[in-house]
Order: sequence, then structure tokens, then C-alpha cells
Amino acid sequence: MNKGFAFNNYAVSGPLFDDDSVARELELVAGETKSMNWKSPTGELFCVELPHTVYPPREDTTFLAKNLLKLGPGKRRRCLEIGTGSGVLSLFCHRQGWEVSACDVNPFAVACARQFLESNHAAGVEVREGGIGPENDGKLEQWSPNDNYELIFWNMPYIRAVSNDQAHLGPFEEAALIDTSNTSLISLTLLNIKNLGLLKKTGLIMLTVGEGYDDAELVNLCAKYGFAGRVVDELVFADGEQLRILVVWHPFAYHPLVHKDVVSSTNSELLHNDWPVGSSLAAQHQTDGHGRYNRQWANAAQLVACSWKISLPDKLTPATTQIVLGYLVKQSFESVKRKQKTNILLKWPNDLIVLTPHKSGKVSGVLLESVSIGNNTTTVAGIGINISEGEKPAQHDFFIGYADWFSEQLTPSYMITQLHCRMASVFESRVDLPPMNFMAIKKLAFSAIKNGFMASSKLNYRNRTMTFKCLNDDGTVSLADSNGEVILDDSESLQWSF
Repeated sequence: MNKGFAFNNYAVSGPLFDDDSVARELELVAGETKSMNWKSPTGELFCVELPHTVYPPREDTTFLAKNLLKLGPGKRRRCLEIGTGSGVLSLFCHRQGWEVSACDVNPFAVACARQFLESNHAAGVEVREGGIGPENDGKLEQWSPNDNYELIFWNMPYIRAVSNDQAHLGPFEEAALIDTSNTSLISLTLLNIKNLGLLKKTGLIMLTVGEGYDDAELVNLCAKYGFAGRVVDELVFADGEQLRILVVWHPFAYHPLVHKDVVSSTNSELLHNDWPVGSSLAAQHQTDGHGRYNRQWANAAQLVACSWKISLPDKLTPATTQIVLGYLVKQSFESVKRKQKTNILLKWPNDLIVLTPHKSGKVSGVLLESVSIGNNTTTVAGIGINISEGEKPAQHDFFIGYADWFSEQLTPSYMITQLHCRMASVFESRVDLPPMNFMAIKKLAFSAIKNGFMASSKLNYRNRTMTFKCLNDDGTVSLADSNGEVILDDSESLQWSF
């Protein structure tokens, strides 16, 4: 897609503006406006007069509008559009019953949007100058006077500046098209929304993002600031360029995480008591923690013991769900800077192994349990992590590893927050929340399992040295030796060497 303005085809692969580009932009601003029409997803035709430097409605505008429409009627709930540009999306949301506020760092966009909204009988939509950027433009009360919102959306600048040798665009054009932040405009946006308390506990953020990050990196950014995140739509243009819609929210806002000092087992507490789906429980110590086949969980000096009550996805089997859960734990480990020459492996079907140059051990386990009464099934996902060894190492019949072998940053509170955000990103279901693409997360989790097999120096199954062949769609694994192939749905007779 040619993400440009209504008047020009200037290159946007260049860097930041200089005096010449500012002068050129000022000359353009003094010119005449241009009329453009935009057809909304509801079929309404919007006509807008665009000054130079104000981003016009294009395919990405329609893409975001279609996803906003999926949220349903606004019912007078408050929403904020950042980077309103021409104002067409603010008017579109106003038409859907939202109480809209808008802002833009470009004063010409502010003037354009105000005139456009007033001419379309939407003068009640307030448009202010300022917003989020590499440096915030204006104080919060200038561009966002309300305390918080049920919806915040932004068709973000998603083209990255690749060089600082020569400027191609002026400052207002840069603001509309290019992410000029030194880190990430997505990161800055989430940081500001969190620190300024702009999003209600039950609210949603909807962002248009480009190709600079893959889905896993976007979820990492969300979890970094205590949010859940989910890529819910993708648009591919004829030239191969891709846009995605990232939805962000407070994880499990209707059922906050419960912390207890001591429980028998977090899984058992959720399974056998009347906790609603979406509930979660974390404990500092378990008196009867257990893993698969009711094996006792060895309590480390510092540990994470957490469980979530979830609905088992229709598109995942219990076996593949367990693999996805292990992948979420692996992602949480990899969200921090690791110690040199350490690694974390997802070992089929439900363990995580920490590897260092001198030692290795099981650092985490995942347990998916269900109880059925009549037609009702309750499913609980439990995650245990050994954080640190302490003076009295836990005793078990296998090698135990600890998270602080991997990184000192992996404290219990950090890991619980990470896991809570990632669990919500995949498993939380709400009426206003677009559904999860379970096939995408399954693909990533399966890749991590395969890497675990590849890292093993030896696989022994019932005195046969085996070679990994493939991970099957149902979560079983195929191994082979000279005598043929075997398919395993259980790891009890499989020994690994690393």
C-alpha cells in the first residue's frame, strides 16, 4: 500500500526532517485543500476537505473501521482516538453510539477534524492538540481531559525510519506516517496508557500495527506493561505489505488474580470449589502440590504455583492445550535477558528444562486437569516454577532446575504477572473481545517442542535409541529407529539426555 498523502508521492523510507523539508511543508500547508470521499464499512459516504500534511482515509482506515464495528454499539461509552487525522474514524465511532474524544499532534489535523465533525452534526466530539509520541505533546489534561476510556484506538504510524542521512518529509508528515521513536511507539503508547491510567479496567485498546514485530513480540510488549494482547485481524496488500490489528486489555479484569500464602493445591482449589471461568489462584506454598500421575511437586525455597480456570478451546485437544501452556511459560522466561550460555527448552509434553554450561534440570511443569459432572466440564491449567534453590534443596528422583540459573530477573511476582497476561492473551473470552487464533499459537508452540527434541543428544524408549520424526497434529509424537516407527501419547517410557 502507498501510505502517503492526498497531494504527493514523496518517499517515506528516509529519516527525520531538516530545515528544507520543514520549509517545503510550510509551502504545502499554504496551498489549497483537496476533497476526498471515504466509504465507511456501514456504507455511509464521508466527504472531507484535506489540508496538506493531514493523512487521508485509505485502506488502513477502512481496515481499522471494520474492526471497530465488530465491537458493537458504543452505548454512550467513552472512547479516545489518538492521531485522529481527518477525523473520519471519530465520526464513524460517533455514529455507532460512542462518546468520542480525539487528539492529534498536528494542529492542521485538529483544525481539519473539528471542521469535518461540525459539518457532519458531530460538534460534540472534542478534538484536542497533543498526544503520545517519542516525547508527549502537551500535558494530559490538554489532549485527554477524561480520566479513562472504555476504548482507545489509533491507526498508528507504522513505517520505520531507516536512515538519518537525508530528510524526506516534514514534521507533520513524519508524525502521520513514520514511527520515529528510538524504541517503539507501541511500547511508548502502552507505557503512557498504563502510567496515565487512560484505560478502564474493562476497556480495550485497538491499534493498527505494521510489519516491524511478529505476533509473539507484540504479546511480549503487552505483557511488559501488564496487559494482555491479541492479534485479531490481518490485511495483506497487493504489494505484500501487511497490517494487523492488535487488541490490548487488562487481563481477566472481571476475575482478578487471588493470592494466598498456603493452599493444598492451586489446581485442586479451583477444580473442586465454585470458582467461575477466568478465575486464577497463586500460592506461596502448596502442602499437596502435584504433577502428572499425582506425583508430588517438590517445593523450592522460592516458587510459583498458579492455576487458571479456563474453557478448553474447541480447536485444541487437551494434549495440544498443554503444549500451548508450556510455550507460554517458555515465552515468560525469554522475556528477560538471560545469563550467558543458558537456554530454556520445552520438553514434550509438559516440562521446561533449564540448561547451563555445567548443569541442567526441570524448572517448570504444566498440568491440565478436568472434572466432568453431567454435561459440564471444569478445566484448570496449573503451572509450577522453581525460582530459587535456597539452603535446603528440594529432593526428588530427577534433576531439578531453578529459574535463577537462567536470569536473576525471574522473581515470583514477575513470573506471575507475565503468566497472567499471557494466559489471558490466549484463553480469555469476553463478549467484546475478538476471538483467539488458536492455530497460530499452536504452530508456535509446536515449533518450540520440535526445538526441544532437536536439542536432545539422545532419546531412549524401552531400551531403543530413537530419532525424533515429527510432532503430530493431535499432540502425539512419532519416533523411529531401524526397527520402525512408534507413536507416543505419553512420555513415561521416554528418557532424554541433554
